[in-house]
Amino acid sequence: MKIKAFVGIAGVGALAAVLIATNPSQDRYNTFAAETLQNEVRSSFCQAKELDSWLGDLGKALGDICETAIEQGSLVGEEDLKNFIEDNTQRQNFGVFSLYTTQIPAVRVRILGVFNRFIPIQQTVG
Repeated sequence: MKIKAFVGIAGVGALAAVLIATNPSQDRYNTFAAETLQNEVRSSFCQAKELDSWLGDLGKALGDICETAIEQGSLVGEEDLKNFIEDNTQRQNFGVFSLYTTQIPAVRVRILGVFNRFIPIQQTVG
């Protein structure tokens, strides 16, 4: 019985050590959130099907310009975007995982950071 208890405690300890080692940092979250925000802008504005159907070739050209501007960082620089996210994010570090709450105009997002991954858990609009 003592061996089973020892193995169980060792297993829990090993899992805790892995969780602590893979708890993502604020910098890693800033990079993740900046990339996610850029992808959202790209899909919402640059690739809007309404532009093509409403403006035809002009809409496609505007979409291409938007894509290029995002990729080159000429709309908002990557560092500026990361700083904006950091300034508007509260991190709760629980050691084995972190909970990030980012409040940007009209949107509040909660993200769980665990195992070097980010998992969206709540998004509130308004």
